[in-house]
Amino acid sequence: MMKQFYKVFLALTFLTVSIFIKPALAAGPVERAIVACEYELTHFCATVTPGEGRLMMCLGAHEDKISLGCGIAVYEAAVAIDVLASVIAAVGTACGQEIVDHCATAIGDNDFVVEAGQGQVVQCLASNQSSLGESCNAVLAKLMTN
Repeated sequence: MMKQFYKVFLALTFLTVSIFIKPALAAGPVERAIVACEYELTHFCATVTPGEGRLMMCLGAHEDKISLGCGIAVYEAAVAIDVLASVIAAVGTACGQEIVDHCATAIGDNDFVVEAGQGQVVQCLASNQSSLGESCNAVLAKLMTN
């Protein structure tokens, strides 16, 4: 169970960055986990400052006391986050150069920044679809059909 909490901690940290794809994919399960774990969060983690995964680490530290509903909700959130991370990795691998070419702003000679979150990168790629490589188009097509 601790392994799952650690996985959720890492994934929530990753989600906070909001890289670029379907933020709502994991939002539902994460919100359900927060609701399902309300008792545990208020009784065991009330003095913990939220942010940077501290609440998830607190739940992990009290894993022997959490309810079945909380544990299941956290597990489901971890699964959803795992799926989201896989999608982000697939888009990053298939479309890395296209993201730099079409969606990034140069901040130096060889440095770029990409405004991410709220699906901006996917929207940018979709609006430049005719200029994308075959593998990037394939991943985007698969993403858009799911």
